[in-house]
Amino acid sequence: MKKTFITVRGLRTHIQEWGDPSNPTLIMLHGWMDCGASYKYMAPYLATDFHLVAPDLRGFGDTEHAPGYWFPDYYADLDVILDHYAKGQPANLVGHSMGGNIVAMYAGIQPHRVNRVLILEALGMMPTAPKDTPGRYRRWMREILSGEPSKVYPNVDILKISIRKGNPSLSDEIVEELVQLWAKPYGVNGEMQLKHDHKHRYANPFRYNHEDVCEVWSQVTARVGLVMADQSWVYQRLADSGRIQQAQSLLNIAEDDYSLVMDSNHMLHLEQPEQTAERIQTFFG
Repeated sequence: MKKTFITVRGLRTHIQEWGDPSNPTLIMLHGWMDCGASYKYMAPYLATDFHLVAPDLRGFGDTEHAPGYWFPDYYADLDVILDHYAKGQPANLVGHSMGGNIVAMYAGIQPHRVNRVLILEALGMMPTAPKDTPGRYRRWMREILSGEPSKVYPNVDILKISIRKGNPSLSDEIVEELVQLWAKPYGVNGEMQLKHDHKHRYANPFRYNHEDVCEVWSQVTARVGLVMADQSWVYQRLADSGRIQQAQSLLNIAEDDYSLVMDSNHMLHLEQPEQTAERIQTFFG
């Protein structure tokens, strides 16, 4: 794995790369609270045929924190990353969870810049109720004015328990490695602090509007694939709501370009890296 930094709209942005740059490039975006290096578990299955580029998105991993976070910033950041790595050619994009929502939207906003896009475990958010709006604004104001920092864990073992609680299906080995990828030492007594900017955890005061997302999806001209995990709460929620069928129609997802990774929860790139890499290889191969 090669690590480097580039400047993306004024932020020092950490990039992980695997494979020969002369091979076809895949730009791979991670999910919320994750980082680009977590694609390392799929890299051995893909790096022979592809040049993998996985940035840490703004305020995650080892990328610089920003004064604030607005979701459209990710689209503009991706545009700059493509200037650096796509060399004027339509790009091949992969995104997991939040990263999947970013690449799907970007493909409709800048369709001329995208060749193919593979979405892993994502198809937008669930709508929020208008009655919740006042409380969301109040919570956002309370959080943004508090200046609360990221949580500090007393020791590595407590942090591992926290990671395990959120990801009960991960192996002990991967949990150990995620401690190094997601956190950093704090103080001199063995404490650990998560690397991400705590502002990412603040409430979003704006309601999610799926009608707007559908309009953007309707502008996508790239070939689109979708991979879900059979045991994931995201898959169940999207399937039960009809969102998967809707996206297949709007994004023209062919039957052969939609698949399930078996025996996996949401973090399919960590739980089933070989299966997930096979889906990527098939779609972009």
